Amino acid sequence: MKAMLKNLVYGLPTLLLLGCADTSDRYRDIHQLEMPPVLPIEHTHTQPVVAPDDLKPRSSALADLMAFEDDGSKPVLTLKTRPERAWEMVATALKISNIEVLDKNREETRFQVKYDPDTGGKEESVLDVFFNNDYAEAEYIITLKEGVRGMVVNVALNKPDELEFGEDGSAELVRLLHKAIDEKIINRDRNKEEE
Repeated sequence: MKAMLKNLVYGLPTLLLLGCADTSDRYRDIHQLEMPPVLPIEHTHTQPVVAPDDLKPRSSALADLMAFEDDGSKPVLTLKTRPERAWEMVATALKISNIEVLDKNREETRFQVKYDPDTGGKEESVLDVFFNNDYAEAEYIITLKEGVRGMVVNVALNKPDELEFGEDGSAELVRLLHKAIDEKIINRDRNKEEE
């Protein structure tokens, strides 16, 4: 009886494994599966005419993220995106433009920068000092405020009393931010193709 029980304990699992092991062509036979019907394809449409505008390079998928209005005196830059993304775009534009960031507060969505509108964020040459010195280097506060159409970028002098009348370069800083965001962030792929 013990031998029979031992054969049953070892033999039954062995028989089950051998029974499952034979899968030669049982799962490869697909002739009984239903095939989809063959449908006739009717060509009723003519070939579309390609308009000349379709051949031009398309703008970036991000092109609708920004609105810029410039009346000559007070430009308005609006970033149509979440506050976090608008913050990152402005921070990247400042870095790309080589503008010195003195302080930043993400909770207040505020940057404090040092900027000279005459240089536009570039290093000032000796000729610029003598021939292109309309503005003095000053500290500006850039704030992002939530508006109806998105995050509005506001720029103001930090200490307007220290500068002479007419030396406010905040409009120039807004234009520089717009140019950096447009050319280096949103449409960077298109600009690489044109070069």
